[in-house]
Amino acid sequence: MPRVHDVPLCRQLIDPAEWDLHGGWALGDRIEWSNRACGLASLRAILLAYGREAPTVTELLKLAVKHEVLTPHGALHAGVARLSSDLGVPSTAEPVSAEDLPGHLDKAPLIASVTEKFPEDGRQGGHLVILRGYEEGPDPTILFRDPSSWGQTHDRVPLSRLAHSYTGRAITFTSLHNGGPL
Repeated sequence: MPRVHDVPLCRQLIDPAEWDLHGGWALGDRIEWSNRACGLASLRAILLAYGREAPTVTELLKLAVKHEVLTPHGALHAGVARLSSDLGVPSTAEPVSAEDLPGHLDKAPLIASVTEKFPEDGRQGGHLVILRGYEEGPDPTILFRDPSSWGQTHDRVPLSRLAHSYTGRAITFTSLHNGGPL
């Protein structure tokens, strides 16, 4: 039976008060960094889902800069997986085919590399979202958490549409059972 994992929605747009409180100003422009924080906002939501202490997105950004996880295009998947493991949720950056996503989602949520808003025009990647479950059917409906502003009002997509913008790369996590790893 498919599972839907309880994963909170964390926004990548960093609140100015959080930015100031945690010294984000030392990194530069808050909006510029917010535009690149989808992977770290997704990581924060995963940490919360697993019942771990979850640094703010600003604090995660500072860790990501320190550990060279970020590129001009966003977060390195292996770097996000390393941060997750260091923060208590074992994870791996690995290829996962679109057809295999529901099987992975039976055990745990995952972070997937897609194009924002799941366009069907052939663009792939550039944005990280959490896939948290699915509804069965001939074209399973994938339930997701998207830290972008669009994701505040959208939370499901047919697998066939997701597959058009999905790179086949994901960050997978240890099994989630009753709020924590098995």
